[in-house]
Amino acid sequence: MTIKDIFDSMDYGPALEATTEARAWLDRHGATFGHWIDGRFTAPEAGFETKNPATGQRLATISQGSAATVDAAVSAARRAFPKWSKTPGHQRARILYALARLVQKHARLLAVLETMDNGKPIRESRDIDVPLVARHFSYHAGLAQLLATEQPDMAPLGVCGAVIPWNFPLLMLAWKVAPALGRGCPKAS
Repeated sequence: MTIKDIFDSMDYGPALEATTEARAWLDRHGATFGHWIDGRFTAPEAGFETKNPATGQRLATISQGSAATVDAAVSAARRAFPKWSKTPGHQRARILYALARLVQKHARLLAVLETMDNGKPIRESRDIDVPLVARHFSYHAGLAQLLATEQPDMAPLGVCGAVIPWNFPLLMLAWKVAPALGRGCPKAS
């Protein structure tokens, strides 16, 4: 038997980072997304297509935010502020730790979706971006637990908004959302 015969006889399974699961997830959601406001997805608005830069294949249609969308997000966050800002740090920490665990649980799917969406190498999404997302939520959960003793004079300021760039969407979301939630400020995003 030659080396060629050995390689020809090998039956490889799909790569762990295959896009099958991510495509199925997109299909289950109709590959059309509204905005997450007030604890639920809104109905899709006029949107734009996002494509896999490596293949040019359409991934999904994403709603383009309008002034009304921003107003609705800010209004929802303002309604949440009185209760969320008074939630003790240890309870906010439990929620942030739960978010970190969910990111870890779905890390492979998130890494593949991130790579499909922005074209970065899977190694970067899988080994750097997604683990940092989980770590960021965990870090700010820890800080939320210490606020009352370490920074007793600090108080939540109110609703905050953020613009997320295209090149690190999930990681930039975590960098902006985790500290705001940990400090008691709801996000309008």
